[in-house]
Amino acid sequence: MSSCRRAKAEEYEDIIDFINYVFSQNECPHDFKKILPKLYVDGKNYAEYHYLITEAGKIKALVCAMPISYQVGKSSLKACCIGMVSVHPYARSMGYMKELMKYVIEEVKSQGCQYIFLGGQRQRYEYFGFEPSGTKVEFTVTKTNIRHCYKELDISSVRLVPLTEEALLHRAYSLYEAQGNKALREKEDFYDILCSWQGKPYAVLLGAEFAGYLCLSQEGAVTELLLEHKENYPYVLKGLFSFTGAESHSFQAGPLEIDKMNFLMQMAEAFQIITCENYLILDWKAVLQAYLEAKAATETLAEGSVILGIGEDVWELTIKENTPFVRTTEKEPDLTFTALEATALLFSCPGEFKLAQYGNKLNRDKRSCIKSWFPLPLTALSNDCC
Repeated sequence: MSSCRRAKAEEYEDIIDFINYVFSQNECPHDFKKILPKLYVDGKNYAEYHYLITEAGKIKALVCAMPISYQVGKSSLKACCIGMVSVHPYARSMGYMKELMKYVIEEVKSQGCQYIFLGGQRQRYEYFGFEPSGTKVEFTVTKTNIRHCYKELDISSVRLVPLTEEALLHRAYSLYEAQGNKALREKEDFYDILCSWQGKPYAVLLGAEFAGYLCLSQEGAVTELLLEHKENYPYVLKGLFSFTGAESHSFQAGPLEIDKMNFLMQMAEAFQIITCENYLILDWKAVLQAYLEAKAATETLAEGSVILGIGEDVWELTIKENTPFVRTTEKEPDLTFTALEATALLFSCPGEFKLAQYGNKLNRDKRSCIKSWFPLPLTALSNDCC
């Protein structure tokens, strides 16, 4: 007989062996101690983040539900990232994952998480209430862009060194912590997080001075880039191309990384706006409030009020003197969405185009509010995902 349960500490090595086996069967060989050290490096034990179905003492299905909190302006949101969704090859088509995912979602709800996100095939997770959403911008910068834009720029003082020295790691963590919008990371986990998905973190030095840090994926994508001064972006990018010798690098920016986005927009060869993950919003009031406040901190939002029906709930959103308020109401909704529709329309740039169609029946003031407020800047860095 099988049942869903949380893993025990003594099962940690069995968990790692199981996911290595399942993912190696599906794709290329996997070693999650190297691929995802923030969860599986020797010396740590995060068995409690894992949920299992076992039979006769053997794992048949597994889900990792990693808690992660976000600082969004002056608000803190409690989230959960789901990963390692896996079923033993000989136990597929038995309904294990459907049963386990439902169990995990209820467990995460009971722990007070306000939203959940995961990667993976869209329709597979729509059954559980997840919808592709969030926004980030991916820029492609080529060696030719660098040559044309910064041909005369002297980068003799720029150095990239592995981010292993304690003093440099401390500076990098302090720089990360100084951001107003971020996933909350413990200092002792910071380096392992930067090494997620076999990434390599580097400190950026200008002469002998610390200027920032960046992370390079195996494919040459810059998964994270933070600098103390935005004026140093040209030096760092030209220095990066000199260091790697690559023909191109991709960079990602979240919607609240204004300085990075403004710089890359001016010189990148191309860019694309993409969704981040599949999201399930559990606490609409908290999530709407936090991201409206975050957006209001970067621009002046149109004043007014709009009432949104989302699933079985109705929310009144009001902006007054650029201060957002979200509250429940019994008033008639101006617009009504399913939870899936609202997740896509309110938090993603592609959703913005469709949202305009929903707003056709609204008066001009409410249409202005919809256009000004959405999409909200929900995002997730790959280093924070599992």
